[in-house]
Amino acid sequence: MDNSRSRKPRPWTRWCAGVMLVLGTISSSQALATKRALLVGVADYPNLPPSLQLDGPAHDAEIVEAILRQRGFHEDNIEQLLTAEGKTLPTRANILAALDRLAESASDDDFYYLHFAGHGSRQPAKATDNNETDGLDEIFLPTDAAGWDSYIGSVKNAILDDEIASYIDRIRDKGADVWVVFDSCHSGTMTRGAAAMPEVKYRRVDSAVLGIPDGPLINRPEGAGAMESETRSRGFLKGMFGGGDEGEKKAEGRGELIAFSAAQSAETTPEMKLPRGAPDRRFHGLFTYTLMDVMGANPQLSYQQLAQQVLSRYQSLPWQATQPLFSASDMNRPVFNDDTPAEQSYFATFKNGKLDIQAGSLSLLSSGATVTVFDSPVAKAGDALGTVTLEGATPVRSWATPDEKQSKDWPATLYVTLDTPVVITEVKVALLPAASLSEKRRKRLQAWLEEIEEAGIGIKVSALDSADILVSEFDDHLWFLQADQSLPCDEQVLKEAARKSCAETRLPQRLLNVALPENNGRQQAALQGALMKIANVTRLMASVQHLPGAQQQLKVSFRIEQEGKQSDFPVNSQPVLTEGDRILFSVTNEGRQSQDVSILFVDSQYGVTQLYPDSGQPNRLDGGESLNFEWDVNVETVGMEHLLVSSQPGTGVNTNLGYLQQAPLNVTTRGLGSSKPPQSSGLNLFTWQVSR
Repeated sequence: MDNSRSRKPRPWTRWCAGVMLVLGTISSSQALATKRALLVGVADYPNLPPSLQLDGPAHDAEIVEAILRQRGFHEDNIEQLLTAEGKTLPTRANILAALDRLAESASDDDFYYLHFAGHGSRQPAKATDNNETDGLDEIFLPTDAAGWDSYIGSVKNAILDDEIASYIDRIRDKGADVWVVFDSCHSGTMTRGAAAMPEVKYRRVDSAVLGIPDGPLINRPEGAGAMESETRSRGFLKGMFGGGDEGEKKAEGRGELIAFSAAQSAETTPEMKLPRGAPDRRFHGLFTYTLMDVMGANPQLSYQQLAQQVLSRYQSLPWQATQPLFSASDMNRPVFNDDTPAEQSYFATFKNGKLDIQAGSLSLLSSGATVTVFDSPVAKAGDALGTVTLEGATPVRSWATPDEKQSKDWPATLYVTLDTPVVITEVKVALLPAASLSEKRRKRLQAWLEEIEEAGIGIKVSALDSADILVSEFDDHLWFLQADQSLPCDEQVLKEAARKSCAETRLPQRLLNVALPENNGRQQAALQGALMKIANVTRLMASVQHLPGAQQQLKVSFRIEQEGKQSDFPVNSQPVLTEGDRILFSVTNEGRQSQDVSILFVDSQYGVTQLYPDSGQPNRLDGGESLNFEWDVNVETVGMEHLLVSSQPGTGVNTNLGYLQQAPLNVTTRGLGSSKPPQSSGLNLFTWQVSR
């Protein structure tokens, strides 16, 4: 019996993706297996210019440690090398010594997590090195890194990809699994948004700053410089720097490897103050924070689901200038080898009327969320001591002041579970003045934005550094920029030297614009209408990220058909689709509970169309039932476009997300869609780019 539904091709389509690097491994977990971690965070570089000093790596280590401890890593098994007070410095010697200790102590079924945050760069590979097809070695810069040393043929004290690979080989050869994450850049051209993103730094050092020569090395002294890898892990290097580890055949008894990287080899990755807009935000690597945020909110994910969620977060930030890399021999393995969900209760203390919880916004315990309080981590719902609304939170801690009557007999040690998370409903907008914009027009635009905020439609005026959308005006158009975009160089407020540099480094960008009507009243209406559509889609994309337990029940698979040939939807590249290409996908309900499935297409001009179900069509998938769908690409809109597959528990009347539909910008429609986010149990997001 065929238990699937099919749809014929429809003239819709487009998409996009994301970025970062982590290496991991997996095997069946056993009671005696040990979990160990090495966290390396380099913020201070005494031998580099002041402009290249970082702020986020120590903060990264703090949130990574918190998530690791939630996932069963003992404090004594988490070693940290940080440029922070009271910590062992992450020098070249200390990092290699720590890796050597891990390799010596590894045994069968152990799990190792390695995290590197700091600057990266690239240098010419040795002329006799045939393993680097691009002629370059990727390097990580410890705190004692300096400039190019022509005698050893390397950046002084840099750690080469070959060296890290050799230690990982030793660990895996003993049967231990490895997950390694690099939140650093290897090359790339900066695409800074000038005044749009003042709270952004980039984790990449240009080769010219280090004095690195061009081209492969010759006459390098034998035995000088970094040690050569005795057993190069080709799969690891491919996975970490742009290829894939999928084709590697694991030797009998050898540990698994998964690799995620913050950026592809021609890109740069940022650190910025996160969570954006929070009053106590701190610098974090965007990739590290996003990775931990996803794992904190979703206790049971496969590496494939984790990668997909990370890419989704990049889209909702929005940040599309960087695309992380993900690689593994089996991306469907559970993260940390955990076959069962992590415990969803969090330790808390109660003292002097204050509830202090050892988990925060990374676990969806943010200000305004409600939690249920218990006196035991295994207590049942009927034993709850009460419900409390959180007053504040950091990424790893939250707090509240319970009602005195309710809490008068509470013990000093408590446990809480998340009751109701906070769903983002406000979209933050800021004015980004263009060089040609007069002061009179600037004040008028600012006044219009403030009036739109007062209308109570979920749009809030904010500072540039915390805005979701930036608004500008030039050439008789309104322009709408995302956080990682910048104005054309001639419209940026720059000095002449900076303008020349901008022209040399700014990458081409597709900026959304709307023509200005003739009179002021219509201009304000055009601004409000455009912002409402953008806000609706921004809320929709954000809702993908803030729903715990997403994607556990639905299995969604996509394939691309181009010129009659089919291929899997890629994780590590952004597909570019053209007229005539086809997307094919299937959705299977692998759980027991029925699910109501909706499929939304979001185009590059903020239009939202529900592809499935059609009006009046049932959309409930019972356990084991599948939905097959296909449609053709056209070029009515071009640029980054998305497909979202939503599931909601199937109870009562069928539900779908048709109320979110809206026409693209510049298309007249009666309805502008709903301003409320979908109440969904799970959203899968896939993205690509359409080109004519």
